[in-house]
Amino acid sequence: MKTGDQTLIKHLNRKIILETIIHHKSISRAQLSKLTGLNKATITSQIVELINDGLVVETVFDKSSGGRKPLLLSLNHCAGYAIGIELDVDCIYIIVTDLSGRIVNKKYMNVNTSSYERTKKVLCEQIRFIIKNIPVSRYGIVGIGIGIHGIVDKNEQIVFATHSNWRNVDLKSELLEEFHLPVHIDNNTNLIASAEKAYYADAKNLLCLTVSTGIGLGIIIDHEIFRGFNGFAGEVGHMITHIGGLPCSCGNNGCWEKYASEQVFLSRLAEIKHIPSCTVEDVQRWVGEKDQESIELFAQFSKELAIGLNNIINTFNPETIIINSELIGAYPQIIEDIKRHMVSSMSDYGNILHSKLGKKACALGASIEMIKRFLNISQLQLSH
Repeated sequence: MKTGDQTLIKHLNRKIILETIIHHKSISRAQLSKLTGLNKATITSQIVELINDGLVVETVFDKSSGGRKPLLLSLNHCAGYAIGIELDVDCIYIIVTDLSGRIVNKKYMNVNTSSYERTKKVLCEQIRFIIKNIPVSRYGIVGIGIGIHGIVDKNEQIVFATHSNWRNVDLKSELLEEFHLPVHIDNNTNLIASAEKAYYADAKNLLCLTVSTGIGLGIIIDHEIFRGFNGFAGEVGHMITHIGGLPCSCGNNGCWEKYASEQVFLSRLAEIKHIPSCTVEDVQRWVGEKDQESIELFAQFSKELAIGLNNIINTFNPETIIINSELIGAYPQIIEDIKRHMVSSMSDYGNILHSKLGKKACALGASIEMIKRFLNISQLQLSH
């Protein structure tokens, strides 16, 4: 049996109250008491502290059924700001949000280098600029979250960044020393899953499949990110789907991402069309023109995606699967094609959806993680 002193109980009550206020956007004390099961005295004392801390504000509800108009409680979203960053293969995507997850600034820049030191220099310059120009608030920048396309261990060390070939670098310690702000570094797919859950997929068990240069899986079980033994969980792009298949940089042959990644699709389509390369924008245009070569390749692509998804579904039995892929955004009907290939009676899942957050998902997830840490809450549900 778990026991705790009054300090722990007070902390848990504060967490429950904050999570409920954020989820409902604005709520009265009476509603808060009813939904949380906490008595009015506890609600009152906690709300006084939260208001004094500048995290909760009161507003008068305009409508009333008679008597005094009720006071509604809501998060003071301007009390601080979080920085969320995605370090991609050749670009940096930075988003700044308030405490409600609303984007107040964003910047996308190409970085034509795989050098760790050069990338870090550009990154630090951008963070300094943000800190200097952020609106005045009580808490300022509450943290810096960063998503990495690669393997990040439980100590938030970058073990291997797949396409820039960074190995065993401690970006977190260097940023802590530089900025003296909380820093969190994670695999990009884990952060994408956090964003999808926070913004519109209120699911207890959620899988988020990212299909881009490679393939990764963000796994949320019982509302928590599952990281595995040392933080390497979710590297599903390297599950073998074709025995004796194409060689992969990981050392195996026949890995899923050699058949079902965006990079593979775009390279194959360029070959078919006898051109040096093509982009997602090209594909979107060709699909709009009902280009037969593009549509036929999507038919094959849906089968390759279904092979891996079938394995994932039989492993996790997920409530919701969200696929984050620009390519699928160009041809959204592929989701229904994938479902049609799920013919096994054992493939049990709630739903397969295409991401509504798209390219901003990773940076948003990084920001969400920093907000949760600052507010000391485990759930940040912004969807309704």
